[in-house]
Amino acid sequence: MKFSTSTIATIALVAGVLFGYTFTGFCPIKAQNMTAPANMTGSSNKTGGNMTTSGASGGAKLHIQEAIKALESGDKQAASTHLTAAQAAISGESDQAKMHFDEGMKAFSGGDTNGALMHLKAAMQALG
Repeated sequence: MKFSTSTIATIALVAGVLFGYTFTGFCPIKAQNMTAPANMTGSSNKTGGNMTTSGASGGAKLHIQEAIKALESGDKQAASTHLTAAQAAISGESDQAKMHFDEGMKAFSGGDTNGALMHLKAAMQALG
């Protein structure tokens, strides 16, 4: 039986969430008191049937872009989810994009949101 990369990434993400570990250094996920902003609704346009990408680069760009949005709004859990998905999709991309993505992941893991944002934005530019 053959599985797609996105299927394997989804299974790995679910396993990580169930066991309480992120894939950025296998650090335990810590619960945070967070309230939903007023503009969060259940009618988001990013549901499974409407979410499309154009190849690996499209998937990597989509998830990096969403991680940037999440970091800018302070939602570290959503950022972690998108960074994990982007990590699986960026493997076939340029060395420069991968280098900036890896540095962004290190900064995110170390709690440096500004450093993570800087490198993730550079990775987006390198992806085109």
